Amino acid sequence: MRRSTIRYAVVLAAGLGAAAAAFPALAQVPVPVGADCVCLRVAVDALGQDLAAKRQAYDGLQGEIGQIDSQLDAERSRMDVNNPAATAHFRQLLERRDMLYQQSKGPAFGELSAATDRYGARVQEYNARCAGRPMEPAVLAQAQATRACPPPY
Repeated sequence: MRRSTIRYAVVLAAGLGAAAAAFPALAQVPVPVGADCVCLRVAVDALGQDLAAKRQAYDGLQGEIGQIDSQLDAERSRMDVNNPAATAHFRQLLERRDMLYQQSKGPAFGELSAATDRYGARVQEYNARCAGRPMEPAVLAQAQATRACPPPY
């Protein structure tokens, strides 16, 4: 009796070992993520949208500065310095360009930089905790639609 129990245990262990060797992916099936990963994903998406908006605003400022620079170059080459209206218009363009430049280097750049830092930190947190783990699409869709996540997200 004792011999058959040992034989049964050996056969069972050998069978489990062979199954684990034959199907290694089954031994490493990832566990579905919880609400914290879903909320992190929603937060990453929201921060990505905020970053895109800040980038678009900053790029808009840079584009406007470029347009004014082109106008200034064109007017500089054909401007009559003895014409007070032409010099006043040139000064207005120059002041507008300087104001936009200061805005782009100060508040606009600061907002873009802060948004980039927030987004990067949240992406790193998501990658460390949740990357590579399956996420149930229905749970993710519901969280994205309702944005019902606790405050830290």
